[in-house]
Amino acid sequence: MKDVLRGYGRNDNKALGGLCAIDDWPRIARQELERRATCIVQALDEATLEVIAAGGLDFTVLCREVATELSQAVAPPTA
Repeated sequence: MKDVLRGYGRNDNKALGGLCAIDDWPRIARQELERRATCIVQALDEATLEVIAAGGLDFTVLCREVATELSQAVAPPTA
């Protein structure tokens, strides 16, 4: 984390000073996580988005199912 900030400060020390004045980093981080999450839904078609918006599909459950499938697909065989 400090390496990122050092690089940022070397390129723009004044901007780094501005970051030091911000005290609501948890909120900012949550906003960024939400923004990143919206990137995946941009790939979905309108009909799928409507189903999710209406509560007809729990996207969190779907994500967990896929994550489980993927982890099982790459898990090393047990002896």
